[in-house]
Amino acid sequence: MIAPKRRKRDTFLPWVQLLTDCIAINLSLTAAFWLRFGSRYFDSLLGEADYPIYHRSFIVVTLIAVFFIRSYGLYKPARLFTFADETMKVCKAVVVSTLVLLALTFFIRSFTFSRTFVTAAGLILAAGISLGRFLLGVLVMAVDQKRGSLRNILVVGCDENARRLARFYRANPRFSTRVVGFLHHGTVGEAEIEGVPVLGEAADLQGFLKSRREIHEVVLSLPGVSEEKVLQILYACEKELVSFRWIADIFGLIASKMSVSYLGGVPVLSFVDSPLGDWENRVLKRGMDVVLSSAALAALSPLFLLLAVSIKRNSPGSVFYRQERVGQDGRRFVLYKFRTMEVHAEKETGPVWAKEGDPRRTRIGAFLRENNLDELPQLWNVLKGDMSLVGPRPERPYFVSRFKEDVPRYMARHSIRSGITGWAQVNGLRGNTSVEERTKYDLYYIENWSLFLDFKILLMTFLARRNAY
Repeated sequence: MIAPKRRKRDTFLPWVQLLTDCIAINLSLTAAFWLRFGSRYFDSLLGEADYPIYHRSFIVVTLIAVFFIRSYGLYKPARLFTFADETMKVCKAVVVSTLVLLALTFFIRSFTFSRTFVTAAGLILAAGISLGRFLLGVLVMAVDQKRGSLRNILVVGCDENARRLARFYRANPRFSTRVVGFLHHGTVGEAEIEGVPVLGEAADLQGFLKSRREIHEVVLSLPGVSEEKVLQILYACEKELVSFRWIADIFGLIASKMSVSYLGGVPVLSFVDSPLGDWENRVLKRGMDVVLSSAALAALSPLFLLLAVSIKRNSPGSVFYRQERVGQDGRRFVLYKFRTMEVHAEKETGPVWAKEGDPRRTRIGAFLRENNLDELPQLWNVLKGDMSLVGPRPERPYFVSRFKEDVPRYMARHSIRSGITGWAQVNGLRGNTSVEERTKYDLYYIENWSLFLDFKILLMTFLARRNAY
């Protein structure tokens, strides 16, 4: 990787972020101190006399918090994070900092810190630092837009990944980055792609870099390109001190997070673990599953009874439909749904997916499927630990045995718990739709998991109606 051509703002921005964080930390700690000792919400036996001790501790808290914020890569302008990702990393840094500080208090025998203060400080710190960074981001974005201090990218290639990159930067002005043009390889009939001009051919790259000195980075997005061609483009970028990145979609799937390890001097490329590889993230996700599924089962019990009576009156057979599915690590489990089809619906056809206007559906079953109500019994699967509220949809063993042979990286979907709903489903990829596309969305979810993304998917599920049949 070539060192990126720096904008002036990239040099001083980390220092501005550091100053913003320090101010936010101290204001948050002051607010936590006032909430605990200055307000009338909590009884206090310590009073104002203890403030100097707490004040001196603010310095230690600031140093520790900044250390962990830095360890999560939040002072590197080249690292691009959405606000949701940045907030998640800030929360992780605050949690780790709080645990370290609690451990340090055991060595202070002459003074006891208020546990209420520590708890309040942790919550307010996470909110305060995140808010400070959000406001700073808005300010920097406005300044960059006014001064035209944007990171300019030239994309070599016009495939779907190149188009997706242009859409991403246009939808995220927070990154102060724009695609200024495309270079095509072969014949392209379009003068513009995603509102960005096609400037010429990939063979003319070096000339463009010499004449367009404002270009900071070249992104290569040519599937199946030869190693020789990649090296030519890389050398052309090096000559002009332009950063180079490569969308190496060699699997035909979204595989955005890769890492390089050097073993005996040999570079080894591998997929980066999902954020759910971290134990604290697994605990957070499982805790959310247990709390929300328990509450939903209790709150929806009258609806369960109403739907059960309706199903029973509408057609003969059981209320619930039990089916074996393949979940995390390839383990099989029994999935529960409200029955929406006639009994023995697959007796003649064998395992098949539902389709639009499927004649096997019962009258009440069509309603349940269109409104996603047939999935509600899976809340019990979530509570048991077979599934999660959000994750890749589990398939039957018959389909899994087929897809794992035909769809690259299909089995990577099983690295986490399956979900009642998922990123693919809320984007209309359900039922008889492309398995390859579904797998792309599932892998994106796994590689980019956050609690914010889970809540976003849950909210979108209530509005998702595409291909619900």
